[in-house]
Amino acid sequence: MSITEQQQPLPIAPALAEGGLAALFTAPDGAKAFAVRWQGEVYGYLNQCPHAGGPLDFEGQVLESSGRFLMCARHGAIFEPDTGKCVGGPCRGARLTPVAVHAKADGSVWPGAAG
Repeated sequence: MSITEQQQPLPIAPALAEGGLAALFTAPDGAKAFAVRWQGEVYGYLNQCPHAGGPLDFEGQVLESSGRFLMCARHGAIFEPDTGKCVGGPCRGARLTPVAVHAKADGSVWPGAAG
């Protein structure tokens, strides 16, 4: 590859189901992250609980059983999917770190802001 060529990003997921498993990916800075589709929008966060620093997911699952909140599989902290704010558990008031992601018309999910 020449210096003038840029490597094109790959999709995070070819599709992301509403209320389904998270799409796990590596953020541009190398950190582990995940994306979820909630109420028709796609949200991305670092896969790191603000309480103890470990990953939020368990085998890709980050939504709790009602589908209303993201939940840390290790400590039970719950977070608003659209803001990342912790609304219950040991880190109440803390926030997940957002990672820019966007969905294309075909439903695929890509890193970075839409553009």
